[in-house]
Amino acid sequence: MASGLCVKLSPSNAGVYHVSHIPPESFETANRLLQMNHDNHHVFFNERGLHNHITHYLLSQTALAARPAQMERAYFQEQKLQRPQFPADEQVVVNMNDPEFFRSGFSQENHYHNYLTFFKRQIGKRGVGPVVHDTLFSRTQNAELHLARFLHPIIHFGFDVEFNQPAIIAEGLAQGAIHKPEISHVFDAIARYEKSNTLNMSTDRLLVDLIREIEQDDKIGNAACWGNGSHIIDDPLANAPEEPWCIAAQYRVSPVQLEEKTAEMINVCAYFTAAAQLPSKEHKLDFFFIHNVNCFIFFSAFLKKDWLSNEDKAHLLEMKCRFDIISYAARGSPHLDINEVINYQPKKSENDWEGLLRRVNAFLDDFHVTRVIRSLTHGEQVSKKYESQPGFPMPTHLFLQAAHIAMNSTEEAYYGGHWVRGAGFKEQWAKFKDRNSTQAASVRV
Repeated sequence: MASGLCVKLSPSNAGVYHVSHIPPESFETANRLLQMNHDNHHVFFNERGLHNHITHYLLSQTALAARPAQMERAYFQEQKLQRPQFPADEQVVVNMNDPEFFRSGFSQENHYHNYLTFFKRQIGKRGVGPVVHDTLFSRTQNAELHLARFLHPIIHFGFDVEFNQPAIIAEGLAQGAIHKPEISHVFDAIARYEKSNTLNMSTDRLLVDLIREIEQDDKIGNAACWGNGSHIIDDPLANAPEEPWCIAAQYRVSPVQLEEKTAEMINVCAYFTAAAQLPSKEHKLDFFFIHNVNCFIFFSAFLKKDWLSNEDKAHLLEMKCRFDIISYAARGSPHLDINEVINYQPKKSENDWEGLLRRVNAFLDDFHVTRVIRSLTHGEQVSKKYESQPGFPMPTHLFLQAAHIAMNSTEEAYYGGHWVRGAGFKEQWAKFKDRNSTQAASVRV
């Protein structure tokens, strides 16, 4: 593993999914650029808390064997947006050893460098496993508050775990500390139902069945409302009835089910992301749903880490699956039609994964497309073992179709037209092109 102070990618830590040959110069370029980002930039690129995606993109590019020039082009484009690190305060870093003082800086972006320095020192002294456990899974007040901030930081943290980079794991933990607790109310509401005697928690419910229950519930569909589309904290379910929390609480993960439940989550996320289309409009993927897809690859990485207990892995996976259910409800519970994926016609003749990966490396994307396609490639591999089993609605061969939708819908689109932001809200499709009748999916199921 890399030291606590520097980034060092190599063929032995190239990610859960990576192509078979990655040139040495790609590793060298990635290490240099990742270290520059680590040393110089804040994890938020503006005061609204929008995220610096340089780490995510460079790690994804490395796994797909992007050329050095392609990495540098992406880095220097994104670098223009970044803010410099706030200086670390040594006394603050020392005082963070006190739990009460530690949590006093939560949700304050000016403390990012202080938290980063603190976590790097802790990892250097104690190792990754003990620090992650104490920070996220120790069930202390600080751990519970930290975990409530961990929706987007889990993407940053997950990349770092997948690629075995302690210095960047410290970034993910620091990001979690300064993030707003945007999902705490979701899990508080779910916890109320989990503890309720009115639920039969002994029944093992399938994730896709709970998603379909959300889709068919008129109370939930009528309660969701559209915000401004920029943030998850728009909270379209702010005035929702109790039904979504009750439904999400019914999904359980046992430590003995980890491999199959991880595969189920991966398959279902790919399904509701790809199948959420409006038949009258060109194919697009939902901007919020692609984050559910982008982070599913990390749960395969978590399975391989012996410093995470099976109980902690199950707890994290259960949280992820429950949030997948709520995410689907929050974006308007769009109708899911697998024929929209089956009948999709790719725009270019390069119809295999190899051709698609070449295209995405050449494409200067918005730092999301490359990640979606790499995750879908991995999802296909994981789903093969469970083909046609109950709870796996996405046939294996359709992962490539979903990746074509991701590539074709963004490659030539203007920047603001890459994604639909709320696939269940018809008004959010208004700006996109009408679909030719010959392109429409022919059958609804």
